[in-house]
Amino acid sequence: MRAFFFWEPVGGLTLQHKCNPYAGLLAQELEKRDIHLELGEYDLQKTWLEENRRDFDVLHLHWLHYFYRRETLEESVTAYRHFAENLTYAKKVLGYRIVWTLHNVYPHERPFPELDHLARLLVCSLADAITAHCTYAADLGRRLFHISEEVHVIPHGNFIDAFPNAVSREAARARFGFSKQNFVYLFFGNARAYKGIEHLVRAFSAVQDTDARLLLMMRRAFNPEYADGVIQEAEQDSRVRVFTSAFFPESDFQYYLNAADVAVFPFSEVLTSGSAIAALSFGLPVILPRLGCLPELIDNRMGMLYDAKASEGLRDALLKIRELDIGRAREAARQRAEELNWSDIADQLAALYYAQEGWL
Repeated sequence: MRAFFFWEPVGGLTLQHKCNPYAGLLAQELEKRDIHLELGEYDLQKTWLEENRRDFDVLHLHWLHYFYRRETLEESVTAYRHFAENLTYAKKVLGYRIVWTLHNVYPHERPFPELDHLARLLVCSLADAITAHCTYAADLGRRLFHISEEVHVIPHGNFIDAFPNAVSREAARARFGFSKQNFVYLFFGNARAYKGIEHLVRAFSAVQDTDARLLLMMRRAFNPEYADGVIQEAEQDSRVRVFTSAFFPESDFQYYLNAADVAVFPFSEVLTSGSAIAALSFGLPVILPRLGCLPELIDNRMGMLYDAKASEGLRDALLKIRELDIGRAREAARQRAEELNWSDIADQLAALYYAQEGWL
């Protein structure tokens, strides 16, 4: 079977592409089950759909805003109409099987929120199968988008095989000038407003432990102005180290994650977090807000959840995490990551791809 996989437009479906490795890891595992993924074209022209129908059975959608969001509302409405007409044509006329994975309820940046909601109603009305990464997300999707069919809970897989991990803790710490006595908190990921990185810097600055260090590994591509604001905040505390790049190579992650004692992700809103799963994949305990899928991802053996609405919730978590036996927490974190294996995930997804009369 062959399926079109609509992933990051500038990305790809192997671990060699400069994009989120989720797609590459999944594609690699599905190949073992005789399912070949290829990147779909977000233009979604009828002629393209027609030409490929003989060889492709499934359209697997992910980030829906790439189909319709443009610079202006008028352009976006036009693009949405094109998307709605041609996706309906793909399903009703050409007989493609449509699968949607609900990574986020809505996009993190929403210049045209009404279109975001319409797009989800449309896709849910046409989809043969909808997947979510946790029961919370599945329930929320059913409620918001009037889904009457089952939403299949298929977890987000680990990143154990996505990044090199050969650098020792000592070598990683030496790169940043950290001593054995330092307790290092790490944030890594794209610098975007919903990540709440400035709140982390402020909460850390309120922690008076002289041996504490905060390491920020920020991708400065989506929102450079926001990243610059975080850097200005960080400059007020000499214990904070900031590193930015338009893209960090996979080989760099092992230095940052192996230098840290815990990873902190102070999201103001979130459903699923690939960053948190990447931290667990390195055996790194995590501090997370009690939001979205995160309470289903970790427990107090491998990290800490805090109340995102509490004014001192994040600061208190930064202090309380030091009471954990970090060695045992690291073991529990790695074990949790291993449970999120791509073999089981591929089995579940393959069953959805094939779940049409005459394909089994």
